[in-house]
Amino acid sequence: MSDHNSSKAEQDREILRDFHHWIVIARAMVHDTFVGDDTELQRMTLSTAHSLMLEHQLSEIKTSLAEIKTSLNSGKD
Repeated sequence: MSDHNSSKAEQDREILRDFHHWIVIARAMVHDTFVGDDTELQRMTLSTAHSLMLEHQLSEIKTSLAEIKTSLNSGKD
């Protein structure tokens, strides 16, 4: 049971590190062009970071699916 908990804890830490990475990128993007109050700036930064992270994950999934498809097609020969 503790192995599962430590695995889950490590996975949670990785997600937080990934999201922090995207927040840093989003902050640079949003802060350069944003004119408004701090609350809206923070909301836009978090929203942008979330979108960037999801786009990145989708890209990784598409790449994996393409590799699987290629592997399956090469097995038909």
